Amino acid sequence: MNWHLLVPLLVTTVVAITGWLAAHRLAAARDRGNKRREMRLAVLIEAYRALEFSAHREYNAATALPVERALADIQLLGTRRQVELAQVMIEQFAA
Repeated sequence: MNWHLLVPLLVTTVVAITGWLAAHRLAAARDRGNKRREMRLAVLIEAYRALEFSAHREYNAATALPVERALADIQLLGTRRQVELAQVMIEQFAA
């Protein structure tokens, strides 16, 4: 058996397989992050649309549920500042 040819071939094969696995893992993580970001953005857009719909309208049974859901979505998926603003809005509604 010719070890001078086999060793470089094995090393090259191991490096190629390791590189492929690393690239696959990084691409999968990037895709999951992108999908999570897209879903978060879609939920927040719907929440803001519900708030926009209820703005300058009487707060009654027809507008209460969409507003509550929108504020809950913002609290779950929003940034720290968005959550703080949602809490201020909830306190103002309660008062």
